[in-house]
Amino acid sequence: MNDVGDMFASQGMAATAPIEATVDVAASAGDVWDAISARGNLTNVHPFCETNDVERWPGPTSRDHVWYYSGLHYERDMIDWNDGVGYDIAVGPPTGKIAIARWWITPTGERTCRFGIEVTSYVRADVSEATRERYEREVINGAIPPYLDGVVRGVAHYSTTGDPVTRNQFGAHPLYSPPAS
Repeated sequence: MNDVGDMFASQGMAATAPIEATVDVAASAGDVWDAISARGNLTNVHPFCETNDVERWPGPTSRDHVWYYSGLHYERDMIDWNDGVGYDIAVGPPTGKIAIARWWITPTGERTCRFGIEVTSYVRADVSEATRERYEREVINGAIPPYLDGVVRGVAHYSTTGDPVTRNQFGAHPLYSPPAS
């Protein structure tokens, strides 16, 4: 991911510590791959995603759009695609990427696997260390772990049941999907 790091550095952004969520799935690695590699997959596995518009999919030039229930819109551009194993995507608003997400699958048995998502966020490098630390603590470390937990649990749910997740199935998220009213 050095090229990606260089891309962010050229935009005056620096990496934060990666944040990861994982789940053991009672489904084969192939079943999980089918769930995360299908065109428009986020509407089946992502409890905060209202729509998942696809420009190009699947493969290494993939691009899609995530419209969250809160109204936020992120664009995902594929960086690396490894059939059956996972992929890396640059994520952020259409005006610029703010994170790299690595989706991965590790078989643990014939009908079981471990699935995870690791996110490295990028923040402005021209702010004071105290400001950056406060932003990482309050925004990134506060928002990303529950977000990732909902998504990995959604992938496990869909992979084992075949039923799409529902809005906020594992809890609401203040930034991406507040409680439905």
